[in-house]
Amino acid sequence: MGEVIRSRRLAQKLSLAQVAELAGVSTSFVSQVERGIANPTLSTLKSLVEAVGSSVGSLLEVDGHVGNGARPEVDESVAVLRAGQRRRIVYPGSSIANELLSPNLQRKMEVIWVEAAPGANSGGHPHRHQGEECGIVISGQMGFKVGDTDCVLGPRDAIYFSSHLPHQWESVGDEPLVAIWIITPPTF
Repeated sequence: MGEVIRSRRLAQKLSLAQVAELAGVSTSFVSQVERGIANPTLSTLKSLVEAVGSSVGSLLEVDGHVGNGARPEVDESVAVLRAGQRRRIVYPGSSIANELLSPNLQRKMEVIWVEAAPGANSGGHPHRHQGEECGIVISGQMGFKVGDTDCVLGPRDAIYFSSHLPHQWESVGDEPLVAIWIITPPTF
């Protein structure tokens, strides 16, 4: 992950200090993340990739390859993304992992497999962006806050909402959370 941030920073011709200022962290911290020494929180990771003109979702797509370096079986209308061959990202310093279930982030929607240990969450502040989202809990429980609505989703429960509303989630209960998340347009 640090290597990707570094290559994007250099491609944008940004210094460590410029990225640090944009992300609201220290220059030494950016350097440590790039070298794989420090593990940013999910919210700090989002700030870092946005500072280099990218997104967290772009970390799921490196050179068009997925997971083990294999390309998904894709044509214009059908994409088969086999288990174990999808692009997977485990966020440093957290117990959250995502796999990209859609072939890439250039389609009309993105579909993500989410795994999170109890207590893991989407970051310290609510998120807002354009589009719509739908999430389905496979196992575990997800505490979700969207706008003025608070709820706990269990297995087979789903939520659908406009992404412009402030939203955040947390894996609650004793069991790890597994969910599928669909976002349109891709914004991850």
